[in-house]
Amino acid sequence: MLAMTAGARAAGMTLIGNWFEMIGTDDLVMGAGTDYRPTIETGAAGATLGIANTQGAPWTLWVRRDASTLPAAVSIAVHRTSDGTGNGSISGGADYLVVQDYEQLLFQGSGDRSSINLQLRVAGISISQGPGVRGCTLIYRLQ
Repeated sequence: MLAMTAGARAAGMTLIGNWFEMIGTDDLVMGAGTDYRPTIETGAAGATLGIANTQGAPWTLWVRRDASTLPAAVSIAVHRTSDGTGNGSISGGADYLVVQDYEQLLFQGSGDRSSINLQLRVAGISISQGPGVRGCTLIYRLQ
């Protein structure tokens, strides 16, 4: 008896991007004595995502907040700013999604896609929160 198996590779994801924003006097709405801008965003390509080895199958991208030192009033949101390139399709995710500490569907697609741009936005930062280093980690999962 001869048995042969083909090598199988699981679908995978790559994400390139790390946002660090120094918020200071330039971010004040109208100079000294005022508060910070209501939202602060990355550029349209704040992060770039690639999905590979799908063999054309459908997939879903989920996102959630992990470790966070953000004040309770501060939110972080993400949305897709491009379809990327490659075979297959992509849908959803064009509107900002406020990321929670539980998984949420960001967008769906099928087939391999590369150069999918993501933009991030933080809202609710106030001078009343005081100085300090704050952060948040977003976890993306491909299913």
